[in-house]
Amino acid sequence: MRSPTGQPQNMGKLVEMIQNAVTAGRLEVAEQLAGQTDPYLLSELVQTLYKEGYVALAKERLLKLEPRLLREPSPPFLELSLIWAEICYDERRYDEATPIFETIAERHPDFAGARFGAASCCLQQAIAKLERRIQLYHPTKTEQEKICKYLDDFHQALNLIQTSSWHTEWSPAQVRNFPARPASLLH
Repeated sequence: MRSPTGQPQNMGKLVEMIQNAVTAGRLEVAEQLAGQTDPYLLSELVQTLYKEGYVALAKERLLKLEPRLLREPSPPFLELSLIWAEICYDERRYDEATPIFETIAERHPDFAGARFGAASCCLQQAIAKLERRIQLYHPTKTEQEKICKYLDDFHQALNLIQTSSWHTEWSPAQVRNFPARPASLLH
């Protein structure tokens, strides 16, 4: 029997089993439960992997999807798009993350986290450009001081945005599942 949304009525139980399997570290069981074809179960699996700190595994599953599904966020891939944008942000691929965050914010105006993500990307890009400018052009001491003032302002704005908790935060227990620490945890 199917629910009004067209999903089997036991979908909720299956989702709960996937979440419990990931939380218990039984990833192979979670993979089997999610299967390969149902986009809702895939979404639940990836979200749970990511929330539990299995970032590399979540990324691996996301890379198997058609890229358009992550760049043009819509249900059931909206949450996956957000996760992909956070992963891109952590890998300092701001030019890839920014349009995803912006699209989410445009389509879901009440989703403030996407706006903060887009703003963080823009600030990170501005910081990188100014730092490159110092390295490439060797500006005078006066110019360098001006650029450093701008960098300080950008860092203050970035720190302010970070206090909104727009990015997923993991407990110390979840951090143990990271193969390497994301850039957002280094700040």
